[in-house]
Amino acid sequence: MIEKLLKNVKMEEVDEGIFSCLPQNERGSDYDEKVNAYDLIVGNAVYNRVVWGNWPKNYKRFCREAIASKPEGIFLDAGCGSLVFTAHVYAEANNECVILFDRSIGMLKKGRARLRKLCGRVPKNIVFLHGDVFDLPFKEAVFDTVASFGLLHIFEEKVGLLAELERSKKASGKMFFSMLVGNSIPGRKYLELLRKAGEVAECHSSESLAELLLRSPFDYKLETIGNMAFGRSA
Repeated sequence: MIEKLLKNVKMEEVDEGIFSCLPQNERGSDYDEKVNAYDLIVGNAVYNRVVWGNWPKNYKRFCREAIASKPEGIFLDAGCGSLVFTAHVYAEANNECVILFDRSIGMLKKGRARLRKLCGRVPKNIVFLHGDVFDLPFKEAVFDTVASFGLLHIFEEKVGLLAELERSKKASGKMFFSMLVGNSIPGRKYLELLRKAGEVAECHSSESLAELLLRSPFDYKLETIGNMAFGRSA
């Protein structure tokens, strides 16, 4: 199935059930060494409530909404991470194909372990793929739904990243994305600390993010809960 979605790129299995579209000398990622620390902090419910004004159930709800938008279609999660909030949703997904895509092989391995724990194995409709979100290895207009949860705040070039994601989505398809924003004093201060540490790009509020998205040729609806903005196709 996945071969029909790919451009003329070489795909190699780098670990059981995990495939890479990148050359061997480009496969490393800083996040490979941060997986356990990432899960310990980012997956903590108290941390999310105090710093970001959210509960993990909000992230799961949004992922379920994305999956349900085209429940039997072809689905891409670009920047899926370790599935710390989404594994249960994907374990139950009945989509024809779910591609879990990330730049970190370490994150993909952790996501694979979560699905194996939940299902006993990786469901047959799920593929783990390693690559670059700014240069997706997919043909144009192949996905019914494209999602990107908690990724855009890492990069300065948000409009360009959304354009690349939209390129791989069918005209009739749906886009879902979430992004940290600094709407509260704790949120702004923590994002600024993360920016100085090189973990995120320039901090946006919900209002400045909405203004930024006006530069995009695509139309999105934004919903904000605490310091997380949830965007979806209008």
